[in-house]
Amino acid sequence: MRHVPPRFRPAPLALAIALTLGAPAIVQAQAAADGAGAITLSIAAQPLGSALNELSAATGTPIGFSPALVAGKTALSVNGALTVGQAVEQLLAGSGLIAVQEGSGIVIKPAPMGATVMLTPITVTAARDGTTEDTGSYAQTGPSRTATGLNLSLRETPQSVTVMTRQRMDDFKLQTLTDVMEQTPGLTVDHQGDGNNFLVRGDNVNLQVDGLRQMASGWYANTQMLYTMDDMAEIDRIEVLKGSSGLMNGDGKYGATINMIRKRPTHDFRASIGAGAGSWDNYRADVDVGGPLNASGTVRGRLVAAAADGKDFRDYTKRRNQTLYGTLDVDLTPDTLLNAGFTYRRREYYGAGSTSMIQAYSADGQYLGLQPRSFNVGAPWSGYEQDTRTVFASLEHRFGNGWTAKLRASDEKTEMPYGETGIWFTGIPEVVDISRAEDHANRNRSVAFDLQGPFQLLGMTHELMIGADTARTSSDTYSANKRLTNPGLDYADGGGAIVRPDDIGSYPVDNHSYFSSRRHSFYAAGRFSLADPVKLIAGARVTNYQQYDLTPYAYSNYDFRRNGVVTPYAGLVVDVHENVSLYGSYASIFKPQSVIDAQGRTLDPEEGKTYEVGAKGEFFDQRLNASIAHFWMKTDNVAESTGEVMPDGTAIYRAVSGVTRRGYELELSGELAPGWQAQGGFVMNDSSLDSTGYIPRNQFKLATTYQFAGALNGLTVGAATRWQSKTSAGPLVQPSFWLVDLMARYRVSRHFSVNLNVRNVLDKAYFAGLRDFGRIQYTWGAPRSVTVGMRYDF
Repeated sequence: MRHVPPRFRPAPLALAIALTLGAPAIVQAQAAADGAGAITLSIAAQPLGSALNELSAATGTPIGFSPALVAGKTALSVNGALTVGQAVEQLLAGSGLIAVQEGSGIVIKPAPMGATVMLTPITVTAARDGTTEDTGSYAQTGPSRTATGLNLSLRETPQSVTVMTRQRMDDFKLQTLTDVMEQTPGLTVDHQGDGNNFLVRGDNVNLQVDGLRQMASGWYANTQMLYTMDDMAEIDRIEVLKGSSGLMNGDGKYGATINMIRKRPTHDFRASIGAGAGSWDNYRADVDVGGPLNASGTVRGRLVAAAADGKDFRDYTKRRNQTLYGTLDVDLTPDTLLNAGFTYRRREYYGAGSTSMIQAYSADGQYLGLQPRSFNVGAPWSGYEQDTRTVFASLEHRFGNGWTAKLRASDEKTEMPYGETGIWFTGIPEVVDISRAEDHANRNRSVAFDLQGPFQLLGMTHELMIGADTARTSSDTYSANKRLTNPGLDYADGGGAIVRPDDIGSYPVDNHSYFSSRRHSFYAAGRFSLADPVKLIAGARVTNYQQYDLTPYAYSNYDFRRNGVVTPYAGLVVDVHENVSLYGSYASIFKPQSVIDAQGRTLDPEEGKTYEVGAKGEFFDQRLNASIAHFWMKTDNVAESTGEVMPDGTAIYRAVSGVTRRGYELELSGELAPGWQAQGGFVMNDSSLDSTGYIPRNQFKLATTYQFAGALNGLTVGAATRWQSKTSAGPLVQPSFWLVDLMARYRVSRHFSVNLNVRNVLDKAYFAGLRDFGRIQYTWGAPRSVTVGMRYDF
C-alpha cells in the first residue's frame, strides 16, 4: 500500500449523507467529482483505508484521511462504470464519515457534531456478488445466477426474478421461509392445515440453497415440515425465479424456483444481538458475529445462532426452534477462494394437525358450520421432534483471462427418530387417525461444477458457461397407522377431545414409505452479443433421471426412469434505453409425478413450454428496479384432482392435456426517494383447469418504509398490504380481502434500536386455504399479532 500524507489519503464521498445534512462543501465536492465523468471501477470489499487508497490510485483524485479515522471500518465492494462521487458515496456509506472538497482533492472527515449519520437516509449499492445485507435497500443491484447460471443483473435476465433482500426481511420481521413468501410479490402461500404450499403462476415451486436443489416433492413430511418453518437467520437474500427453470433444474416444478442465498463472512469485525417477544407467548433471540480470523484477513468466519419458543393462534400448539450456522472463507491464493460451513436445526412441534383441514361440508353436502379461528384438528400430544444437519463447501478459482471455475457440494440430513399424531380426519362421518412414526430420515446430496468466462468472436465479446451436476434426494419412513371410525367424540371439541392411546407404543410399525430421486445433468449456456444493444442467451440441459416411490399400497409403487431429457432455453434482451430493456424468453417443462388415477396408475410426467415477454428498467442509479411481464404456458399430462379418494384416503387425479396458464405481472423494488423504500407487485393468473378455484386469480402486494431525517431522525415507519381476489372450494367462498401489517423502528443510538411490528392490524378473519377432497375443508389465516424487539450492533 502506498503512503500518502494524512491530509490526502484515498477515499469516497457519501453524497446521500451530505445532501441530508445540507453541507454545502460536500455538495461542491460531489459536483467537482462528478464532473470528471464515469470510469470503470472494480474495488473489492476490504478495510476502508485500503479501499480509499485504491480509488485514489484508480481515478487520480487525491483523497486525504487520518488512518485513525478509518481504523476498524470496512467498505463494500464497488463495481461498474461510476463517477468518483458515486464511488465515494458507496465506500463511505454507513461509516459515520463525510467527504469535503478541498482544492482538487477530497478530505474525509467525521460527520458534523449533532448529526447522527447512521440515522440519516443513505443509499448504497450491493456488492458485486449480489450481497444485500448492509445496503439498507429493497433493490437487488448485484448479479443473480438463479435463472441462467450466468452473472447477470435483473435487467439483463430475460425472466421475472423477485428478490427479498435482508433489509426487507428485517424491517417486517419475516423470520421463517413462510413469513417471507407471504409478502413476496406474485407468490401465493396456500395453507393446508400445518402444511404451507408455495404457488406461483398456478404451480408449485422448486427449492434451492445457494443454487443447489432441495427435496420438494408433494409430501408434507418432505416439504412443509422440512423447510417452510425454517428460520431465515443465516440467509442474506431470497431470489424467486418466476416460471420454468429447465436450464438450471432440468426437471421439477415450473411455477418458480426459490433460491435462498446464505450470508458470507465479512472482511471486518461485526456483531449484533437481537431479541423479541410477541403474541401467543412467542419469544426469539439471535446473535450474528463475523470477521477476519488472522491478521492478514485471508481467513474469515461467521457464526449465526437463533432460537424461538412459543405457541400459535391455534389451540394446543407449541413450537421450539434452534438454528446454528457457521461458515468460513479462506483465500488459498489471491485468486482461489474456499468456502465451507454447516447449519444445524432442531425443531419441536406439538399440537400438529399435519395436512388435515377443518371440515365445512361432508361428502353428501351437509354443512357443518364454521369453527372458531383457534380450532385445531390436532391433539395436544400430536407432534414430533426433528434434527437437520447440513454441511457444504465451495471452491472457486479465477483465471487471469476472466474465466472462473467453481465446485460446490452440499449434504443435508434430517432425522425424526420418533413422532406420533392424533388428528381429526373428518367430523362427519366421525373419523380420527392415530399414528406413530419411527426412524424418519430425509437426505439431500448435491455436487455441481461449472466453468464460465468471456470469449471473442466476430469482433464481439461473448460469455460461455458449461457445467455438470448430480443430485440425489431420499425420504424413508416406518410408521404405524390406525383409523378410528365413530370413536364417540365431539368434533366441536377439536383435537383436545383426542386422548393419546395407552398402547400407541405397541402399534406394529409395518408401513414402509420410501421416496428417492436421482439426476445427472450436463448443461451449457451462452450470452452472445448480436449487436451492442442486443444479447441472446441460449442453452440446454441434458438430464438422466430416476424416481422411485414406494408406499404401503402396491398400486402406487412407482419406478420411473428417463435418460437424455433435453430442456432447452432461449432468451433475447434488447437495450432500448440506457435504463430500459425489452426481453423475451422460452423455457421447457419436465415434471415427473407420483399421483395416481382411479386405476391406481401413476400419471406420466408433465411436459410443456413456457414463454415470457416483458420490459425491465433500472432507475435512480440502479436504486430502483421495475418490470412488466406477460407469460403463458401450455402443458400436457397435468394432474387434476377428481375430488375422489381411494379407500385409504389417497386422492385420485386425472391427466389433462393442452392445459394453458397465462397472465401478467408488474413489479417494482427499491428507493423511490431518499429514505423511502418500497417493494410491490400485481399479478393476474388465468388457468384453463377447472380445479384451481383455491388459487386467487388476482393478487396485489406492496410494502414500504420511510426513514425520517431532521427532528424525527432515527425513526423508520412502514406498512405492508396484501390483497387477493376471491377463492372457492365448491359452495365455500372466500371473498376478496385486504391484510395490513405495520412496523416502526427507532434507533436510540448508533448501536441500539427498538422495533414494533403488528401483523393483520385490522384483525381480518379469512381462509388461508381451501380444498375439495370429496369433502370441503378450510384453514383459517392468522389473527392480529404484535411483536416488540430490540437490536444491538457492536
